[in-house]
Amino acid sequence: MNYKELIKKMKENEHIISMTPVDRIVEIGHSAGMNSDSAVLDLCCGYGEMLKIWHEVFDIRGIGIDICSEFIEVGKKRIAENAVSDVTLIEADIFKWQTDEKFDYVCLSGEDFGGFKSTIELLEKYVKPNGKLIIGTRYSKVEEPPKELIEFEGETLPLIEINRIIRSKGYYITSMATDTQAEWERYIMWSAKRHLNDLRKSPENQPLYEWCDKWYDMYFYYRRPYEGYVTVVIEKL
Repeated sequence: MNYKELIKKMKENEHIISMTPVDRIVEIGHSAGMNSDSAVLDLCCGYGEMLKIWHEVFDIRGIGIDICSEFIEVGKKRIAENAVSDVTLIEADIFKWQTDEKFDYVCLSGEDFGGFKSTIELLEKYVKPNGKLIIGTRYSKVEEPPKELIEFEGETLPLIEINRIIRSKGYYITSMATDTQAEWERYIMWSAKRHLNDLRKSPENQPLYEWCDKWYDMYFYYRRPYEGYVTVVIEKL
């Protein structure tokens, strides 16, 4: 086993704020036809890791937008350290950021702005004719998820319902990658460690203690057995 490569992959995984493994992100880019002529917009990009990976593999040009200054700051540092060109990260509210440019691929992972249908409509504002949308979203593993999960997460649809919405908007799924349990564990504990770091800074913050307990309880009782994560590429005829 090449342990150095393993550590490198772990570092990449740490900066992907989704439950889609790195190899599947590469596979998504390949199957979607990304190449050196591709312009990619990633809304709520987090650390910009997907853009970084797609640039390194396919030489795409990318722009990432996120409102979190921590994500953008760390992402810019990683881009500089890895000598990545043609990927720009911008700290901004995606609803206030403006551009006249249209992109070959428009992405959004892990966020829900009024439901899955609304997410499609948001991304459509930026995509070229015949461009493709890439959406990462939670889904329910059962037809009727527990009310506790809905109250915690908001809309959580089964895959068949997600596909129905995609078809109602005139799109077809042309590539998809589902989660792994290992990626869920990585994501859940990544978030937990961030919460714990905040607690160390504010040990008297009782609401944060309560949130930490709820975070673990929700994962073990509801998210682990009932919730999945999928990244889909959708396009029109």
